[in-house]
Amino acid sequence: MTKGNPTPEVDWKLVVRSLKGTGTSEGRMLVEKAILEPAGLPLRLREARHRLFILTTSASEGRPAIIETEGGLVCVISLDDLVDVVMERGPTLAEVMEAARRSVD
Repeated sequence: MTKGNPTPEVDWKLVVRSLKGTGTSEGRMLVEKAILEPAGLPLRLREARHRLFILTTSASEGRPAIIETEGGLVCVISLDDLVDVVMERGPTLAEVMEAARRSVD
């Protein structure tokens, strides 16, 4: 697994929840970027098999992993994170960006 950004500017789950249901192509791009940033570069399937324990441990700690397969990219996340993203009502994108600005200051 390649290391993603160890301290992402914004929690990827907040971004995904805030954009859930927007249905815009820009929203889809932002969700993809929010997940890919902490995950790092995608691993080839063969390499992912060798690192399965590390990938699952990282996912259970809240950092997604991306695996490149013949059919496309596969995202490995914990069940808790998936449930949070699907069920919890998220902040608006403006609220997420404001929180990020405050954490930088």
